[in-house]
Amino acid sequence: MGHLHHARYWEYFEHARTELLRSNGFRYRDLESDGVFFVVYRAACKYLAPIRYDEVVTVHVRVTRVTPTRVEHAYIIERDGRTTSEASSTLACVGRNGRPQAMPRALWTEQPACRAPAAD
Repeated sequence: MGHLHHARYWEYFEHARTELLRSNGFRYRDLESDGVFFVVYRAACKYLAPIRYDEVVTVHVRVTRVTPTRVEHAYIIERDGRTTSEASSTLACVGRNGRPQAMPRALWTEQPACRAPAAD
């Protein structure tokens, strides 16, 4: 149909989250090596306008809430200054055994917003 499939939006959001983490001095790979993993607990998205293949978009992500075991994010995707989608997610911190655990204390503080361009 010439439009970006709805499931691909979540890849953009994940990329933006990873870049937000990196911009704050953390690499997800290092967290995993230390036995810290984040799994999706909740996810929601409003698709307001379609994104067509080969269009350039910008993904905005910000942390909206942090607890010792969870982090919530809000996302906006824009094309030419117009919002095409709004989303939110809650990630839970788990250990190697898949059970909830507290994340490293350095991650408990809210991180600043990050603009990460989405891959085409």
